[in-house]
Amino acid sequence: MSYTTVANVAGMFPTFQRGITQQKPSDALIQQYIDDVASEMNAIIDRRFAEAIAGPPTYDDVADFVASIGIDGQNILEKINRYGAAVQLGETLATFGVPGARDLAKSFAVVYEDMFNDLDARDARGKPLAAGPYDRLFDPQTRTETPRPGLQGIAGGDQPDDQTPMDIGLSNVFGKFDKRGT
Repeated sequence: MSYTTVANVAGMFPTFQRGITQQKPSDALIQQYIDDVASEMNAIIDRRFAEAIAGPPTYDDVADFVASIGIDGQNILEKINRYGAAVQLGETLATFGVPGARDLAKSFAVVYEDMFNDLDARDARGKPLAAGPYDRLFDPQTRTETPRPGLQGIAGGDQPDDQTPMDIGLSNVFGKFDKRGT
């Protein structure tokens, strides 16, 4: 299962002409580039989101899982797939003497590596991160960063004696008037 098309990848190179008898590389080879990148992406999705794929609801495979995610997640996957395949196409076009193809491939590689690492939740050096910026698009129950303060509390004097943190939606272990261990 791929996330982009040959037309989208070829469109990354404005001077590349498809559909002519001298077309090099062929659409079949470009499709292979797309499939190669998609396979790497599927391996990451399968590893990182295995719990979401296992359900509930249960999905038979990565393709079923991806079909169930929202349009934003699918758009991200399409872009990663397109840029990854465009890197390979640009390197191939450079060997055929297409001017500027190698430079375009290098600029696409930077974007592709950043997005691929974001999908894999890895930093620029390849070290795993606690979460990736796309996680929420693929697993609605994932832990995400929030701008809200990490520690919340009840001021105390201005609260009723019988009010606990849970009463107002906080998850504090202790509140001013909680008695633990007695």
